[in-house]
Amino acid sequence: MIIREMNFFDLDDVVEIEKESFSDAWSKIGYEACLKNEFNHYFVGENNGEIVGVFGFSVVVDEAELHTISVKKSCRNQGIATEFIKFMLDYCKKENVNNIFLEVRESNFEAINLYTKFGFQKNGRINGYYETPRENALRMMLNMDDIKQNIITLAIETSCDETSVAIVKNGREVLSNVISSQIDVHKRYGGVVPEVASRLHLEAMNSILQQSLDEAGLSLKDIDVICVTKGPGLIGALLVGISCAKSLSYCLKKPLVGVNHMQGHICANYISHKELEPPFISLVVSGGHTYLIDVVDYQDYEIIGSTRDDACGESYDKVARALGLEYPGGPVIDRLAKQGNPTAIDFPRVMLEKDSYDFSFSGLKTAVLNYLNNKNQKNEEIIKEDVAASFQEAVIDVLVEKSFRLLEEKNQKTFVLSGGVAANSRLKERVLEKAEVKGIQVYFPDKILCTDNAAMIATAGYYDFINGKQDGLDLKVYPNLEL
Repeated sequence: MIIREMNFFDLDDVVEIEKESFSDAWSKIGYEACLKNEFNHYFVGENNGEIVGVFGFSVVVDEAELHTISVKKSCRNQGIATEFIKFMLDYCKKENVNNIFLEVRESNFEAINLYTKFGFQKNGRINGYYETPRENALRMMLNMDDIKQNIITLAIETSCDETSVAIVKNGREVLSNVISSQIDVHKRYGGVVPEVASRLHLEAMNSILQQSLDEAGLSLKDIDVICVTKGPGLIGALLVGISCAKSLSYCLKKPLVGVNHMQGHICANYISHKELEPPFISLVVSGGHTYLIDVVDYQDYEIIGSTRDDACGESYDKVARALGLEYPGGPVIDRLAKQGNPTAIDFPRVMLEKDSYDFSFSGLKTAVLNYLNNKNQKNEEIIKEDVAASFQEAVIDVLVEKSFRLLEEKNQKTFVLSGGVAANSRLKERVLEKAEVKGIQVYFPDKILCTDNAAMIATAGYYDFINGKQDGLDLKVYPNLEL
């Protein structure tokens, strides 16, 4: 579509579009008068010789007034009105306009939402302004100094067993975050089957993408940046997401940003806590990774401690399987542990070397398995609730001790929990208890943002993008990617 100045030869087409859009549409004579006014600026959108929309505004000294904006009925929901407003804002900026005003019917929620997206604020009401039918007008105003460069990010997450597409504005405002979980399918196998996961991602992708756009009230033309998880994760699952993201980037001619999945987990907290800013210490605990990270800035991460063998979430799954519990093990053990005694069984707390911040849970996992085997061999009763509670307490003791030791060493007063295990109720309880004593401010994401989701990928990708990071269409998957 091209946007050009409206002329008298366009009047018949423009009037027809107006009639489709408004019950009190302007007449041809009215438009002729507007075109003759030196303060007015009227434009049409043209696609392959067809006029698809019209908009007009006036500029007097340092103020502008939007008169009309309408799109041909058959061409709506294609982002045309959005492009018209962007054009007007650019024009007004060049003309050093300070304020832009407009009136809109109070019942026209679609238009009000569109104007609000660009920063227009409600500025009063004019009673009985519209005649056919009679209705009040909502007065809206935009101060050009308040304009923010809105960046709309579409992100795709397919690293494991969730297909997710999200749309996020300016890194922290979630417009949609659609997640399709495969957990019920993988439960029967006791864990994620990579081939099955990849096929399910393929089946779900198109509908999840469309649902995300629908919930955000946007079209693909409104998207500014495409972000996608590039790793770590299952190679086949990652390929589904990256293939989709590359296709969108190529067809829409939009920038492409590959995102580290673990960085996404940290950034989930920026969504839940708009006030959160680096620096802080973050504990990232997920199915395949356990990290203690010094987050110096948005793009500056220093890994202080990491997993040497079994990750925390992986240990939960293996212990749950040994107890005959369903997959995934984390939430099940968390629920079961509430009914057990955390001091019933003295499982080991592996701290490693004196000054180490690394994690090792294989010894703890083995201790639990040995305990269960011994009980079975002796035909003794196994109290699953006590096993779950004692195992979980041993894990949390290690996580809390190392985290708060690092906070003290770094003289840092802000602690951020991230990852799927951050949803664990006992971990949050223990962290908050110790934080209160130590004077530490603790943040953790909303529960929906703890597990894999595309909103966190959009946020991480946004900060990558505004810091100059982009990828080409040769972007590859990195199943073993480190932070």
